[in-house]
Amino acid sequence: MRMRYFLLFIILVFIHCQSPVRVLEEMKFQPGKKRVFILISEQISSFEVVKNSFMEEGKNDYQFLSLNLDGNYDDIDKLPAQIKKLNPDLILCIGSKSLESVAGKVTDIPILFAMVLDYQKFQPEKYENIAGVSLNIPAETIFYNFKNYFGEINNFGVMSSRDHISTLKENRDRLQRANINISIRETDDPEDVPIKYQSLKKSVQAFWMIPDPKVITEESFLFLVDNTISDKKSFIVYSEKFVKAGALFSTSPNYSTIGSQLAIKSQQILEDRQKPAQVGISPIIGTFLTVNKTTMKKLGLDIRMDGIDQVFE
Repeated sequence: MRMRYFLLFIILVFIHCQSPVRVLEEMKFQPGKKRVFILISEQISSFEVVKNSFMEEGKNDYQFLSLNLDGNYDDIDKLPAQIKKLNPDLILCIGSKSLESVAGKVTDIPILFAMVLDYQKFQPEKYENIAGVSLNIPAETIFYNFKNYFGEINNFGVMSSRDHISTLKENRDRLQRANINISIRETDDPEDVPIKYQSLKKSVQAFWMIPDPKVITEESFLFLVDNTISDKKSFIVYSEKFVKAGALFSTSPNYSTIGSQLAIKSQQILEDRQKPAQVGISPIIGTFLTVNKTTMKKLGLDIRMDGIDQVFE
């Protein structure tokens, strides 16, 4: 009996360790419905939500094959040729590595992408076959949601590396028209966060954290949580996991909605025969709002909870 379980374990490990290309060689579409191949970078729950929502929307019109690389990027340079052999009508890439594997390498098949934070580095505008949904939530949406619950707080501080400065300045100039003032401090070293914080705290009512790994580490994040609470400053972040860890509020993507947006784009490409370049790259429509009630109480705040999607205590 033990030997049987051991052999089963060895087989499962062998299957898991197969390179993506080997797995792809075994895949085949059936005749009939239009063919959509889904390539996923990693085994992440939010990626699965996007995939499942997309497939649910298109289940009556398309047939799907899906490959999750699960962080295994062996022979990834061979993926484009193997995908072409499948001859899909459309490729959906979920995650950065999946898009990286085909962008500029597969140019004769429409490509949709989602859950790619840094999609600009792949220069999709160079290729006429790429469209998608940007993971970035417009700054206007973030501050509208925040002010809708926490009132007329108009002065915000943010720390950023050089990578994001130009985008932040564009946001700042645009948001000024809505009476939202953004003070920016540049640093490429998370150890500078305490100094930058001190230089901002007297002139701002709240702090805004953007996804910038050159600034935000576990240590710098916890510093901001502790000090914004002690200084009675609101702390806005971009993911519910940071709210759970002590920040006040986040506006994050609604992953099911991303799947629905992708389904609409696939219909525009496959049914309406629009080129991906015409379909374009769209911002996220649906958002997910999270509040930390314990932090809220420490700040002396009290807000209504209708419309808040998740509350941590």
